[in-house]
Amino acid sequence: MREIEKKGIKEWLAELDKVPEGGKNSDLWCYVYKLASQPRRKRVAVNLSKLDKVARDGENIVVPGKVLGGGSISKGINVTAVEYSDGVEEKIRGAKGKLLTLQEMMKKEGIRVIG
Repeated sequence: MREIEKKGIKEWLAELDKVPEGGKNSDLWCYVYKLASQPRRKRVAVNLSKLDKVARDGENIVVPGKVLGGGSISKGINVTAVEYSDGVEEKIRGAKGKLLTLQEMMKKEGIRVIG
């Protein structure tokens, strides 16, 4: 089992800077950049229980903040976030979901931003 890549916000924003203007999903990634570049105290924090309520099975989700381990998840979703709390990886993988790197998520279609 692969460990979650522990990249900081600076590396995350540097990857978002590489998205070409007018390219595939460029408006979406500009929005994600705007949300993720806020100070830590203003960034979103989403519990797994909320992801379970709002996401569909197999959906690609970007959280421009932190995914918290509160609650449970029953859907196999693909998630990318700046940070993850302890236990999130096991819960998502237990529901047949995946934690993707930002680069992997940028290649996907049908991405949804939660936050």
